[in-house]
Amino acid sequence: MIKEKDIVIFGKNSIIAKNFTKLFNKSSNQIISLTRQKNSDKDISCCLDQSIIEEDLNNICSKINHFSTYKDKIFILFAWSGRPRTNTLYNETWGQNENIIINFLEICKNLNPSQIIFLSSTSLYPENQNRNFNELDITKPNSPYSKQKLIAEKQLKYFAKKNKVKLCILRVSSAYGFDKRFSEQGVINKWLYDAKKYGEIKLFNSIESKINFISFDQITKAIDFSINKKLDGTFNIASQKSTSLKEIIIEIERIVGKKLTLKIINLKKRTINLNTHKFYKSTGIKFKNDVINNIEYIYSNILQELRKINDRK
Repeated sequence: MIKEKDIVIFGKNSIIAKNFTKLFNKSSNQIISLTRQKNSDKDISCCLDQSIIEEDLNNICSKINHFSTYKDKIFILFAWSGRPRTNTLYNETWGQNENIIINFLEICKNLNPSQIIFLSSTSLYPENQNRNFNELDITKPNSPYSKQKLIAEKQLKYFAKKNKVKLCILRVSSAYGFDKRFSEQGVINKWLYDAKKYGEIKLFNSIESKINFISFDQITKAIDFSINKKLDGTFNIASQKSTSLKEIIIEIERIVGKKLTLKIINLKKRTINLNTHKFYKSTGIKFKNDVINNIEYIYSNILQELRKINDRK
């Protein structure tokens, strides 16, 4: 028998959270969301990245309890400020992310979830070393985004151990998929949009860089299995092999039918290889690298969205 659960999402507007909400099986679960913009009966208005007074936090907890139906509550922390490859200053994002962590943990203290899932990042590992990094290897974050993710991991681990709560940290590799906002979330999506619109794409590293891309849908599957298997621990979520940016650019040029201008921010080659055996051993799931095969599908979605935009003008 499938055990029914309340899935409480913190940060509904991230593209990964939106994809999860769309694809997750709701037949035996219900989703409650904390979000800036309420657009559903089970949405709770909340700005996690701002300081929230105790009275308002208690009110948020009361609303979660009011909407809850089942004994099991799974808290998933998607909310985060900043992007892995963007050049933001530490102080520009830390205040917001510190508030996210504080507010999230205060709500956890009040409601005692049966499991916490945190979307972390594989950007915590050192790059350009000839080895496959596993979850026990040394971390070496080199951006404000990854440094703050590591701080959050440590604080969540301390809370989970102290309160005997299952904590599943998913260190997610570079994600891709369709995002109609054409934002920096999902770099392949952004490249395809810029290739179509401007004939130019922006690279944060050299075209020889190799990355273990993983799709939004594969991340949703990883979260789904983490819930159903009640995973407790830290897990790398990435495809089985890396793909060079050069391969991806060649495929984008083929699909859009033109030679692209490359705006390279940093000529440094970025190479990271990830060991995902721990997640496979726990779930039986391996993620195939389908980024090249999925580029045309993402592009077709972009064209459809651009047509809708033009029709509205």
